[in-house]
Amino acid sequence: MVKTIAPIVIVIAGCMWGSVGLFVRHLETYGLNSMAIVETRMLGAFIITLIGILFFKRDVLRIKVKDCWYFIGTGIVSMLLFNYLYNQTISLVTLSLAATLLCTAPIFVLLLSAVLFREKMTPIKLAAVTLAVIGCILVSGLLENAVAFSLAGILMGIAASFGYALYSIFTRLAMNKGYDSLTINLYSFLFASLGGSFFTDFGPITLALKESPISFGSFLFLHAVIASVAPYILFTWGMKYVDTGRAAILSSCEPVAATIFGLMLYQEVPSLLAITGMLLVVGSIVLLNRPTSQSVIAHSQQG
Repeated sequence: MVKTIAPIVIVIAGCMWGSVGLFVRHLETYGLNSMAIVETRMLGAFIITLIGILFFKRDVLRIKVKDCWYFIGTGIVSMLLFNYLYNQTISLVTLSLAATLLCTAPIFVLLLSAVLFREKMTPIKLAAVTLAVIGCILVSGLLENAVAFSLAGILMGIAASFGYALYSIFTRLAMNKGYDSLTINLYSFLFASLGGSFFTDFGPITLALKESPISFGSFLFLHAVIASVAPYILFTWGMKYVDTGRAAILSSCEPVAATIFGLMLYQEVPSLLAITGMLLVVGSIVLLNRPTSQSVIAHSQQG
């Protein structure tokens, strides 16, 4: 039962990450730059997760000092570095190209997982990641617009994608050491917020809190919960029952969710190619969740 739910949970996490753009658009109206938005998200996520753990599961606070590098990896190398590089990519190339470059993350995860964790590179995984990447390219609108290419932007976009992929890798390493998903998320948020604090201008944040304490504070809370706490915890929990490469492909529904949110809230109607891309991404998820012949035989024998 749990193994059936886990892929669904990862897809939900990907959909929640797809809401990030909605929060960014609103927070920019308060004068926050990209680093300030990332910092409020990570710091808020750390505080909320810590409070929840203190009330319900204090035993997951314990970690070994020698294992801190796992959480530095998930927090700084992945969460913080990915967001910074992705924001820099957006400033150098079009949004569609930036989104397309980010869609290469599952490829990095599949390759690294095969080397580090000996996960099999099955034909189904290869077919699914191909469908997902092509689908994301179509959803991004890259093929429908003239694109201004920048070598620096492309290199940063690929680096951002690699950083994005590393979250799955470092998380798997920490899980192999026996750490709970809550432990991984808590210390990832901690290191991400500590690292980001050195590059954040807190002036606009303080000013916005003074001028609109309830509305701005509430939005920061929702941003942290919906775009960080909930999806990261769901994704990390799901990885206990789904291999690393498969989890990365399942979470690639993020741009599809972003497109749907844009349609619902901003009347941004997707093109025919974008709709086709969405169907391809959904198809990759369905393909990954088809029962194998072995599992069908085993199930029939149990019955």
